[in-house]
Amino acid sequence: MVDKALEIFRVTADCGSFSKAAVKLYITHTAVIKQINNLEERIGVRLFERSSHGVRLTPAGEVFYRESVELTRLS
Repeated sequence: MVDKALEIFRVTADCGSFSKAAVKLYITHTAVIKQINNLEERIGVRLFERSSHGVRLTPAGEVFYRESVELTRLS
């Protein structure tokens, strides 16, 4: 089973916003942020650049995104 944090990560990356991802996933904005922060802490790398205009993948986040899509496809 694929980790729920990976789904939240991908949706957030696709939406470009924690708030938009929360709406799409039917969870709170805070839950999205906590999941992303926990994921970043677990893997030891920053996945998103945060700004007042939303979020954007870091170079490491772009690699992680591609790999997470492949991982999901294989499971």
